[in-house]
Amino acid sequence: MPEFSYKAIKTSGQLIDGVRFAESESALVADLRQIGCLPVQVRVKVGAEGAGLRFWERSRLTSQDRLIFAQQLATLVRAGIPLDRCLALCRDLAESDALRAVIEGTLKELRAGKSLADSLASRSDFFPSLYVAMVRAGEASGTLPHVLDRLVEFGQFREELRSYLVSALIYPALLVTVGGIAISILLGFVVPRFAQVFEESGKELPLPTWVLMQVASAFRSYGWVAAVALVLVVLLGRYWINTPAGRLIWDRSKLKAPLIGPIVLKLEIARFAKTLGTLLSQTVPFISALRLTRDVLGNRVLADSIEPLMQGVKRGQGLAGPLQALGLFPPLCVQLATLGEQTGKLDAMLLQVSEIYDREVRTATKRLVALVEPAVIMVMGLIVGSIVISTMLAIVSINEVPF
Repeated sequence: MPEFSYKAIKTSGQLIDGVRFAESESALVADLRQIGCLPVQVRVKVGAEGAGLRFWERSRLTSQDRLIFAQQLATLVRAGIPLDRCLALCRDLAESDALRAVIEGTLKELRAGKSLADSLASRSDFFPSLYVAMVRAGEASGTLPHVLDRLVEFGQFREELRSYLVSALIYPALLVTVGGIAISILLGFVVPRFAQVFEESGKELPLPTWVLMQVASAFRSYGWVAAVALVLVVLLGRYWINTPAGRLIWDRSKLKAPLIGPIVLKLEIARFAKTLGTLLSQTVPFISALRLTRDVLGNRVLADSIEPLMQGVKRGQGLAGPLQALGLFPPLCVQLATLGEQTGKLDAMLLQVSEIYDREVRTATKRLVALVEPAVIMVMGLIVGSIVISTMLAIVSINEVPF
């Protein structure tokens, strides 16, 4: 039975923490609620080494910090606790000094008379415009707990996808690293030793062996030049991508890339539909919702396409017509948007679109990652196998053994 650490709030408003054994996280949450406590943080207990691994995270703010803050705030607000008390409890729960400072500043501005949205807007480096706009809409409509739940959903999907990709790509990355080191050793040290023996034999080498010798010689002489050039290309490439023109070309190429392109497009459409649908459901004006959605999109090609949509809405054409005219959005997205406008439930249909494409992104990503590992193994095997076969051909040729 695993051991969990927890933090909870008693009916008196006192913050408590402790450690308990439970069958699962949900079982512990149920146990805490039965004794009149509101759980706000439940985690599998880690040892001292786990705490050490998280030490570096305490010095900077991350999207995970924002997600944890939204989860805790949503739980506390839903329990009916006053907003200033919610922020004070979130501050006490914060494990990062940087996050604690952000919440403390937000709490001071809230107590000075500002709204929660305005308090968050003062820290735009941590709370993006979408976050602030949704909180503002939630305060105006009295649906702040629902809005915070939506923000948690946004953050959870992003973190789950990122965590899955990182964990799934660890093994292929390890294969590439180990394979690259092995190939470097073969070309830099092993093959040159054989090359000396082959030269002393005075016999003509097979073509594959001769090519291998030339590659090994070039690697030893100019390998460091290639490494420096690769680093420079990466650095210059990153600088170029950060320019407006470079970013646009890079994002357009990602959409057209085989295998990756469809995933990028579906991910951006899911983000577009979820953001716009959530904002519209919170009675945010259509133009303002589109403008905020544009700021959320990570691909500049799709972000730039929001401007024609805004112009179409201003001209009274609705959303579906301009969407279809762009030619970027799949027919399913256009059809559901048309149905939403016809039934007066555009926000619900957009959220449905986001759910559909979220599932497709997960499925397509799993398929792509499943192809990466065998592809890496095959490429590394071909390279190492070619080196070994070329070397063996020369050895057989020198010893005049029938092949």
